[in-house]
Amino acid sequence: MNEESGATHEQGSVDEQPGRDGPVAVESVVAGGGERQDLPNGQTSAAEVKTAPAQTQVTTQTRAARQPPNPEIFRTGLWWWVVVVLLAAAAAFSSWVAVVSTFDHAHRLAAALIALADIVILAALFHVILVPYQIGAGILEGIRNQAGDADDGVKDTLAYRRRGLKGAIIGQDGRASTSKTQVVLWTAAVLWALIDFLLLARAHPSGSFFASAVGSSWHPEYLVLLGFPLAAAATAKAVVNGSNSGQGPQPSGQAGAQPSQQANQQPAKVYIRDPVPSGVRGSREGVAELITSDDGTVAWADLQYVVFTVITLVYFVIQVLAQPQNGLPAVPAALLTLTGVSASGYAAKKIVDAQGSVPKQTPAS
Repeated sequence: MNEESGATHEQGSVDEQPGRDGPVAVESVVAGGGERQDLPNGQTSAAEVKTAPAQTQVTTQTRAARQPPNPEIFRTGLWWWVVVVLLAAAAAFSSWVAVVSTFDHAHRLAAALIALADIVILAALFHVILVPYQIGAGILEGIRNQAGDADDGVKDTLAYRRRGLKGAIIGQDGRASTSKTQVVLWTAAVLWALIDFLLLARAHPSGSFFASAVGSSWHPEYLVLLGFPLAAAATAKAVVNGSNSGQGPQPSGQAGAQPSQQANQQPAKVYIRDPVPSGVRGSREGVAELITSDDGTVAWADLQYVVFTVITLVYFVIQVLAQPQNGLPAVPAALLTLTGVSASGYAAKKIVDAQGSVPKQTPAS
């Protein structure tokens, strides 16, 4: 605002307090200067209406600005109280379900729910242990330093998203990793089934229920289901870290500053990969990152991998709930093949992406 408009605003800064039936002094300051109008009570001046869209736009932009989280803030004491209470509740409910002697539908459902609660509570316990350790040991500061020349907002977002147990599914760029998530999902699913079998062991007529569930009914395809995501994750990590002649992915700003090639040489290909933007967090963003590329567009290899894995997981859960006495269910060959092919396609896409592309040369000024 210029000096003239500022002076006008200063002169009319005192609002007139109206009587019960008197006029209301309405002040409206626009970009070109101040304007004061006395209107009847309850009415609005035209100048004030004109400023409303601009004020709304500024408010929308302010709300849209995403503030980066502070990774160093963690209420350890509150978290520990919550986890201790949940652990006590999980132990009590698990003991109650385990001593039930009726192998009916209600008991099987209760055991499955308690097993799921045990997995969630164990995850919370590990998270509470990891985050204070990472803060005290300076690991989060090391994650911030890995961002190089990125601004502080990006560094804080990277450290926040990779701290604690979240680091099991978050890649080095701060985005949710599709391959790591598959490993976590299948590990949690098999662990959930084993806890469920333990809770049902006493109620089953057979005395060796748990041993038969993990022994005689063991299916070798679970080695494939657990191995495919792990192999895909290891392949993706090795390919990404080995890109750009072992230097790893380069941010777009550094890629544009590559030294110019000689006239008789082809420009070198660079694998460009920017870190997650500042302030991005939340489970919704994480789910979207599982099926998209770094630019936010849908990645078909990632989408196929996620879809076929979810379908296989749903079949696994339904079979365990319906027939827990049969132990770990046999996985159909069709689902096993689709999961394996999608994992291979995901790894192949990573290999192709890591080859990079020729960065656009900035014309010399």
